[in-house]
Amino acid sequence: MKRWWYLVLVLLLLLPAVAVARPGGGEGYSGGGGDSGGGDGGGELAWLLIRLWIEFCIAYPQIGIPVTIVVILIVMARRRRKARAGSQNWDSASSRATAPPTGPRSQDLDAIRTLDPDFSVVLFEDFAYALYARAHQARSSRRDLDALAPYMSEAARQQIEQRRPVGAPVHGVVVGALRVADLSLPAAGTAPAWVTVVLEIEANMTVGMAGAEHTQYVRERWRLARSASARTKPPAEVRSFHCPNCGAPFEASDRPGGDRCSYCGEVVSGGRFDWSVESVDLLAVEERPPSLLTTVEEVGTDWPTIFHPDLQARRAELLRDDPAAADEALQTRLRLIYDELNAAWTRLDLGGARPYVSDNLYDYLLYWTTAYQRQGLRNVLEGMRLMEAKLTKVVRDRWYDSLTFRVWGAGRDYTVRQATGDVVAGNPKVDRFYTEYWTLIRGAGVKGAPRTDKNCPNCGAPLDVNMAGACEHCGAKVTRGQFDWVLSKIEQDDSYTG
Repeated sequence: MKRWWYLVLVLLLLLPAVAVARPGGGEGYSGGGGDSGGGDGGGELAWLLIRLWIEFCIAYPQIGIPVTIVVILIVMARRRRKARAGSQNWDSASSRATAPPTGPRSQDLDAIRTLDPDFSVVLFEDFAYALYARAHQARSSRRDLDALAPYMSEAARQQIEQRRPVGAPVHGVVVGALRVADLSLPAAGTAPAWVTVVLEIEANMTVGMAGAEHTQYVRERWRLARSASARTKPPAEVRSFHCPNCGAPFEASDRPGGDRCSYCGEVVSGGRFDWSVESVDLLAVEERPPSLLTTVEEVGTDWPTIFHPDLQARRAELLRDDPAAADEALQTRLRLIYDELNAAWTRLDLGGARPYVSDNLYDYLLYWTTAYQRQGLRNVLEGMRLMEAKLTKVVRDRWYDSLTFRVWGAGRDYTVRQATGDVVAGNPKVDRFYTEYWTLIRGAGVKGAPRTDKNCPNCGAPLDVNMAGACEHCGAKVTRGQFDWVLSKIEQDDSYTG
């Protein structure tokens, strides 16, 4: 009986475990959900398992040899299936596979435009990302928190301030996922009329003093409210957090509560003029340092594609306004971004990809490339190819056009130690096949065929931008979508809800 327990143990340890990385993918904002290793532990464990299996086969050849043959046949069959998948039409919408429950579909914020014609999902998300980071960075300073009084209630500020460890500095806040859990619009004729949005946010952040820092994965629920008569601010003002009434830098008057602007004299809290966070609920918090050797299988690659119900009508509208935004032209731009991003990620230098990604996505990618640098690792992407892309969602508003594609990609994805080049995760000889949802944004007034050259769209000089996303030659900000499509989000199959 003992030999069977030995066999089961070794087989469990030998189950395939493939590290998943990629920009915006693999390791994930949550630090990964599987086993992780450090140092040379992965290589040592592999040799230990091989040696144990050889010893088992010698001791019990009547069991070990047949099992080894079966395992080899299974692995070969899986590789043949993946090879065939590379040449087929990967339209998972027609697949018989069904996705397991992943929670309710994300609410469509477009309905807010019935009250506010200037409302923009892109700007709202930009505001939410920035406010989330600003609030956590300010939680060790009451003065800094009170500067956010127009955008956070006293109760919400207290909830953030009392987050443990109380008083510890916070930096490196990176939002990995933001879902709209609920949207409530006022019924006709009701007074007072308010719009409320409930967001579920997942993020990483570094907490503590230098030398005693630790990384947390957190999941929170934020409830925001705004008067139905309020209007969305222009893009340049969304992240300023100035007085939402007069636009001056917010300085609280001596009035109790600190919510009256000292310049215009208005009480600017409670969502009268802009979104205000009513409450913050902490759903989960875990100590999770960036895990770069995580063993995680792809999830959802064979799930049905999620198409927005208004896709066809919105796509037709975009083509009427801009016939140059044809499918082939958009996919050419998408492939350019795909190639530049993968190359930059492999180099651990995001400079080449900076012109093609939004500020929020850049911050997210920088967090992970910095983590690789600190651990002396490098995620290598070789032979990466964008095999197919299907448009799944179109969102249009006064400020932006937004296109979400489901992309099918493949290539070798593995991690090496920078000092030695030793492979510590992944397989440099086998392609990984994966799918993701990529969202591109472009200014609503921009028209014409997407660019595929590498020149500044404003001055024509060779495309060289600083980390703020501005051209080094003319100073134009090229990463806000004001000239061409840029990548703003990468979402995984198991977290994308449409």
